[in-house]
Amino acid sequence: VFLAQKLAGKPFTVVGDGKQSRDFVFVKDVANAFCMAAESKLSGEIMNVGTGKPQSVNRLVELLEAPSVTYVPKRPGEPDLTHADASRITKLLGWKPKYSFEQGVKLILDNIDYWRQAPVWTPDTIAAATKDWFKYLGK
Repeated sequence: VFLAQKLAGKPFTVVGDGKQSRDFVFVKDVANAFCMAAESKLSGEIMNVGTGKPQSVNRLVELLEAPSVTYVPKRPGEPDLTHADASRITKLLGWKPKYSFEQGVKLILDNIDYWRQAPVWTPDTIAAATKDWFKYLGK
């Protein structure tokens, strides 16, 4: 969402106040974890993939150098903090993330042209998608 907005020169749309934190994991680290699991002799094990170092959405917006930011109301039930405990995958497979949050964002920005064809979300389209999402929750 943010990358398409950046490329279009549009304000970034942040759902909530941006203080909510997530465990952002660079995709190459996720792919590496999947490959390590697939190549191991383990079967039926449940393991989380994450950094264990949550970052705020506002920090992501800052690193992506948003031209401006539009804040829209937080979705009902959206948690303020989510992060993974990856100790099990580290113990069983020796996996650890190789890329820091900042390194991952930089690599994404270095390859931003990939996102030129992505749809640009606006506060209105986010509101419509959220309304549609609640239909599937039986609300």
